[in-house]
Amino acid sequence: ALFAEQDNERSNEAQVWGHPNPLQGTIEGAIGRDPKDRKRMAMVARGGKPAITHYATQKMIFDGKGQPVCALVRCTLETGRTHQIRVHMAHIGHPLVGDPEYGGAFRTKANLLPEKEKAVVAGFHRQALHAYLLQFEHPRSGEIMRFESPLPEDMIALIAALKGDL
Repeated sequence: ALFAEQDNERSNEAQVWGHPNPLQGTIEGAIGRDPKDRKRMAMVARGGKPAITHYATQKMIFDGKGQPVCALVRCTLETGRTHQIRVHMAHIGHPLVGDPEYGGAFRTKANLLPEKEKAVVAGFHRQALHAYLLQFEHPRSGEIMRFESPLPEDMIALIAALKGDL
């Protein structure tokens, strides 16, 4: 595990552009309102709330020519800030596939894909982010409640289309 197991744990699986280097790590940085666009969140130097995301690459995805395209990354949150995974992954240069808010600059990467793969990415109408695990202590009984959910079919199809067959 990247950090000591906690009673409250939130893990998500995200398909991100490129391959994080290192393949696992921790992103720490305050998140607050973007000073240029109040509707967006951003990593900020002052005034934001502390945010910590641990990530671990689960699968690297290459195109048919062996070129790196994206990766499936598990993100475990120590904090729960608005858009935390989206902001943190974009901050390290690996925004989520399908994220128009924080990954818009990566449309050019999608445009480099072959037509079939480009069409699949264009047809994916959401962020490639999935709540994989939610664990917390029941407020009355004290019992640890744990809920896991496998990747949804649309994300499996997206990974397969980008040559990362699961």
